[in-house]
Formats: sequence, C-alpha cells, structure tokens
Amino acid sequence: MDTPIIEFVESLKRRKTTKETYLKALREFFRWLKGASPEALNTGDIQEYREYLVSKELSPASLSTYLTAVRRFYDFLMEKSRVEQNPAKRVRGSSRPQRHLKDPLFPAEIKALLGVIDASDALELRDWAIINLMLRCGLSEIEIIRADVGDIKVKGGKQVLFVQGKSKDRKDEYVILTPPAQEALMKYLHSRGEVAQEEPLFPGIGNRAKGGRISTRAIRERVSYYLKAAGIKRKGITPYSLRHTAALLAIQNGAPLSEVKRMLRHKTVESTLVYFEEAERLRQSGEDYIKI
Repeated sequence: MDTPIIEFVESLKRRKTTKETYLKALREFFRWLKGASPEALNTGDIQEYREYLVSKELSPASLSTYLTAVRRFYDFLMEKSRVEQNPAKRVRGSSRPQRHLKDPLFPAEIKALLGVIDASDALELRDWAIINLMLRCGLSEIEIIRADVGDIKVKGGKQVLFVQGKSKDRKDEYVILTPPAQEALMKYLHSRGEVAQEEPLFPGIGNRAKGGRISTRAIRERVSYYLKAAGIKRKGITPYSLRHTAALLAIQNGAPLSEVKRMLRHKTVESTLVYFEEAERLRQSGEDYIKI
C-alpha cells in the first residue's frame, strides 16, 4: 500500500519536512481507503473523505494540507497514466478569506524589478537592500521604518533581523535573512561605514529627513519608481505586492505552513492559507518561483 505513496513523495522537489507532511497525510488517506484502490475513486468519494476529515475535528490548516496532498497525489497518478482525471481537483478544505486585492509579481517581473536598480549608486544601494528585505523576507513598510542597525543578530546559527510590526510595542519577532537579502544588506551597511547599533537601519536621505528614519511615503515612492522603471507598474501592483511575492517564493520553495506564518507574522493560519491557495493556482497555471 505504501508503494505509490513513496513513489509520489520521492518525486517531489520539496524539503524533507514537506515530504514528511505529505507522507503522513497520504497514509491517513490510505487508511481510510481500507484496501480499496485509489484509481477507482470519483469526486463523490473524495468528498466523503473530506467529511471524514471534518469529523476528526482537524484544524483548518490540517484539513487543507490533507486534501492538498490527495490532489497532488492524483496529479502524480495522472502523469503516470494510472487515472484519466483528478477526482480531488474540486474538493477543497475549509472556507478561506477572499483573495488579496494586491497582486504578486510574476517571475519575469521580479527579474525586471531587480534588474533596474543600480547597486553602485549610494541611494539605489539603500533601495536595493530595502526591496530585497521586502521581496525575500516579507518585511512590511512599518518594519522597514522601525528597524535599527542593532536589530541584526544571529539566532540558531542564522543571521536574522528582529522586527516591530504594526500595533506592536516591542521587537520580539524576527525574520531569517535569506542569502540574497543578507548580501544586499551587508553591502549597504558596508557603504555606510561605522554606524552605532541604535541608528536607524534605513535613514532618510532628503534634507527634511536627514538623520531620521525613512518614511512610509519615501518607501512607497522609491518602490513605485522602480516598478515603473521596470515597466511592471499596473493596477493591483503596489509596494505591498513585494510582501505577497515573498510568501509565494517561500511556499514554492517548499516552506511549510508554520514557517510562512512566522515569516509573515500572521496571528491566524487562515491568513497564511490564502497564500497556499494562490500558490496552488499559480502552480497549475505554470508560474514557477522556485528558481528566482
């Protein structure tokens, strides 16, 4: 009974923890089958399996994960010509919040955005670091503004940035700096020379802001400037789109729900699950963020 499951899991280009999650979910599915062949099931049968999962009082996150595993498993069976259609395709988990009003950037747009920034210019080097933190680590505008030089620390052997988000009165959460974001940040700090730990990580540049922190308006203006320069500024694309894109980058690189939830500092899993649904839609449409 484990043979098709193992074949499927081994075919996944995902992290070990993600593979283990899929393996656990599919073994539950096969226990429910009680020896029946998965090839013989129809949509009604998968709907019955969903009701079985609901009866177990699973969390919304677990319900979604278990059903996603079944859908992906049937995609695998279709690729192997073992079934003609995916009976789990239209069977979804618990209800989700509506789709985000802001769109993410597509792979070609990410490359275009990063390609128009001149990292040899002092101002654009600062902007390069900001955009990488938003795009790679999911930082919000307020977290960029409130960041100090001393908030860069090492935790668990990894370089992290402690952040203070909206409605927060202290910096008790952090994001792990991805290699590209860390490289951009270190290059920017090196260009500033010696700086005190309590200094703003991103000071303002203009005469009125000099010595103080960068403002929300300045961040939005600079990001919008690069979006326009890259030719990708359109309805639905705003500076906040970079945070959405960061979530999709993480998901399509195999990050589990708990890791994405922590990266985005969400209070509930329902908010994070929106991104997993969107990642699934993008996967089906052929958009791939993994190599970005």
